[in-house]
Formats: sequence, structure tokens, C-alpha cells
Amino acid sequence: MEFVTLTKEEFREFSMKHPMANFMQTTDLGDLKSNNGIKIDYVGVKEKGKLLCATLLEEEPSILGKKVFYAPRGFLIDYHNKELLKFFTDNLKTYIKKRKGFKLTIDPNLVYQVRGADGSIMPKSQKDDESFKNLCDLGFEHFGFNLYLEARQVRFAYRMMLDEPYDVKKQEFSKSTRKNLESTYKKGLSVRKGVEKDLPIMEDLFKDTATRKDFFYRKLDYYKEMYKYMKDLMTIYFAYLDPKKYLECAKENLKEEQEKNKEILNKMEKDMIGAKLKSQKDASDKRLIKLENELKEAEEFQKNYPEGKDIACLLSMWNGEEFLTLTSGSLEKYRKFTPKYAMYDAHIKDAYKNGYKACNFYGISGNFEKENNPLYGVYEFKRGFGGNVIEYIGEFTLPITKFNKFYNFLRGIKRMIKK
Repeated sequence: MEFVTLTKEEFREFSMKHPMANFMQTTDLGDLKSNNGIKIDYVGVKEKGKLLCATLLEEEPSILGKKVFYAPRGFLIDYHNKELLKFFTDNLKTYIKKRKGFKLTIDPNLVYQVRGADGSIMPKSQKDDESFKNLCDLGFEHFGFNLYLEARQVRFAYRMMLDEPYDVKKQEFSKSTRKNLESTYKKGLSVRKGVEKDLPIMEDLFKDTATRKDFFYRKLDYYKEMYKYMKDLMTIYFAYLDPKKYLECAKENLKEEQEKNKEILNKMEKDMIGAKLKSQKDASDKRLIKLENELKEAEEFQKNYPEGKDIACLLSMWNGEEFLTLTSGSLEKYRKFTPKYAMYDAHIKDAYKNGYKACNFYGISGNFEKENNPLYGVYEFKRGFGGNVIEYIGEFTLPITKFNKFYNFLRGIKRMIKK
């Protein structure tokens, strides 16, 4: 076996077809990172000219002229092949050491175990302890089986296997998810795909959500660069509110309720007024008031936005055999339209159309209790589409030189000072 540096072309051909393929281990991401000043290396192992494993490596400057190395969602390797893993790791240590690196971090695109929809460990579920042990035996230090978002990448995700036709899978959606989907489309919402000129709209939607929920968001320049280098892996969905369609749906919904209300009234005139009919009439009257207000809102919307308006956005990524939902944003003002349901539905349909084996709805927490859990709503929403929780193996760090201990000592002092 021979440890080699790879050309972009060699790595691209290998990485796109590997069983552990993912968007973070692509030359597309490498080009994006390079453009942002991060040095990218492509390395691997060959035997008789055949490439056996590979990884994209990021070189990140640290203190005192030293560097740290990171393989996002890498390596692309069979972690059960102890001989190959050892050979690759040993040579990586030498390679990194020559470049003044003192540690390597990886967070493999490797599922440690599949859990039930409720997060429970299933009786027949098998943990990938073999891969875990093989890494630890080589000196990799595990970050821990963290439940939240403490590491660089998520450790828990929600995945829906596309092993049955869409119409069959849709029956596995929760009752509330199916109801919200039906309601969303009845309100005149549709989903369209975005292109480069739509990036400012996407940024505004992400910004609105980030500001509301108090988390970090990226500026427009980043998304322009991302689109430039990764557009072949990206799909942008917009939930679009068409004024004409919105108004037509509002009128139709009101008309349907008026007819129902009239039927109830006719029954009440013919028969003695019972408690059941009175309850139905009261409920219908309330719906009428609500629908009349919605009609006024639709008329006002048409007046203010004659060309329509994008009210939510979803960014999805090619992720090997999976179609992955990366991030989303929406306008709080239009929350009642539940646009996220429509965009996820479009994502799922496209996954079927393009031959993916699964939809990965990505990050959730590993805490599946509702009480005192700010991330429970994210899990509950994704669970509504059916599928299972998957638990990734997590983050590992490989110390390369003794400088790593000194570095950790300094970080410890820094944390103490902050406290």
C-alpha cells in the first residue's frame, strides 16, 4: 500500500461514488473553503494503482505557528478494515507532523446505531462498536456521546428511508403532518425552486429566523460563494404565496363553510335544537369569522404584493445516497401558512424523483423528552414525516505531537478566566 496526495480530479471521482459519500467530503466544498483562505489537502491510500480510501483535509492555523487539521465528515474508508485504517492513520500523522500540525479532528459520516422514531434503542439495533474500538486503539480520543450541538457536526439526525412508494410513505406521516400539508395547500401556497438571483431573498429569510431565535446566520456574500462552488449539490426551495391563488382559496374556503353553516341552520329549523347541533353551529360561526378575516387578509395581501411573496426557504444538499435538508428560514408573520411542511414535502418528492435511498432531515438533539427541551419542537416536526432517529459515531481527535497537551492546558486556563 502507498500513501499518496491526490489531484482534485482523483478525489472527486472517488468521493462521489464512495458508500460514505457526503457533501462535506467533496471538491466543491474544498473549493469554497479554499476561496475563504483555508488550505485544502486531498490524500489517500493506493494499492496497485487502485484508490482504497481518501479524505479531504482542512489546514487551520493555530497558535505559535502551529496548525490543526480537520477532516469534516471524513474519512472515506472502511472503518472495519483495521489494517487499512492503521496504515492510513500512521501516514496521516507523519504527513500532518511535517506540516507543523499537532492534532487531527474527524467526525465520520458513520451511523453508530439506528434508533426508533421515539429515540429509543431498538431490540435488534446493533451499535458499531467495532469501528469505535478500531479508532480508539489507534489513539483517537472520542469527544463523548453528546446529546446536543456541542461538537462541530450534529450527532443525531432524523432519516426517512425511501424503500416504499411516496403514496405508501405518506400514510406513515403523522395525522397532524398530513393535516398541516392539506391546510397549507388549501391556503394557496406553492413551492418553487430558487436560482442565483434569489439568494438575497434566501438571506433575508434566514436572517429573519436567526434574529428571532437568536442564533448565528451567514451574510449574502457567503451564500453567493456557496452557490458559485456548490450549486451542483444544492437545491433551494421557496414557499411562495401567490396573491391570486391565495384569494381564490380564501373565497372557496369561506364559501364551503357558509354552505356547511347553512346546512346546520336548516337542520336546526326542522328539528328541535339539540346540544350537538348547537355545538356544531357555534363552531361553524367561529370558523366563519376566522375565514372572513382571512379573506380580508388575502385581499390586503394582493394589494400589497401583486407579484406574490416568498415566505420561507429550505436549503437542501446532495449527501451521497441521501438528500439532506441543511437549513431553513421563514417569516414569522406568515407562520399560520405552515410553509415548512410544503417545502419538506417537495424535498421528499424530489428525493424519489432523483433516485435517492433516503431523506436525511439532519440535526436534532439526543434528548427526546419534551420537558425543558428547547429543541424538542425540531424533533417533533421531523418525526411527523415518519422514519427513524440515527445516531452518528461522533467526533474524535488524534493528538499528533506533545504540543497538543500544551494547547489543551492553555485552553483550560482560558475557560477558567472566562468563568
